[in-house]
Formats: sequence, structure tokens, C-alpha cells
Amino acid sequence: NDTYGHQTGDQVLRLVGMAVKQTIKGRDIPCRYGGEEFAVLLPDTGIKQAAAVAENIRKTIANKELIKKTTGDNLGRVTISIGVAEYRAGDNSQAIIERADSCLYAAKEGGRNKVVIDTETQAEQAQKAPR
Repeated sequence: NDTYGHQTGDQVLRLVGMAVKQTIKGRDIPCRYGGEEFAVLLPDTGIKQAAAVAENIRKTIANKELIKKTTGDNLGRVTISIGVAEYRAGDNSQAIIERADSCLYAAKEGGRNKVVIDTETQAEQAQKAPR
């Protein structure tokens, strides 16, 4: 918005929203969450599969070029940072959103244009796995 204006910012949000809808399927639920954030609810999907969906979304968006509608100028590619968290027994909506948000910020701090998954969930799953 600061560099290209609000109309272009809105165009980016539409591009991301359409890419998310094209990438998910079935019972998956895309949502706009906040001003420039999206959430995707993936019922009955484990953390590894959710990470794969997130990576597909990231790649789909990274492969799109943004063309400014008013001038036709190519503004380059859009990138997205994604945090992935899995529901844990006893979670309320705030808990899972906070974990996903922490992962999102870790993706941004780690260089952007990446997927970061909730490693605590992964560690718990590893402990439960049969040996």
C-alpha cells in the first residue's frame, strides 16, 4: 500500500484469495482474517498434510505476476509467509490462532516467502509415534 497504493494492495489481496481458493479443495475453508491475513481451515488434516497444502498455496502465489491494472506495469511476483498449526485436544480458537500466528511471524523473520509449522505439535506427534 505504501509503495503502490491501496488499489494495488486490494488487487494483491484478490490475487491471494483467488490463489488460495484454487489450491484448496473439498471441505477446506478459506477465510480472510484481519486486514491482510488469510486463514485456511483444513478439517481432518494432519500437520504434515497441512504443511503440504500451505506449500502448494505458497508456490501458486509465488508463480503469479502482479500487473498493475491502471498502468499495465509488471510489479513482479507476490510472496506469502505462512504459519501452520494443528488443533490440540482442549484448544479454543484463540490458542490455535496464536500458534499459527507465531509460526507466521517466524516465517517473516526467517526471510519471508516460506512456510513454518508448529514444531511443538510435531514434537508431540513424534513422542506418540510407535517405536
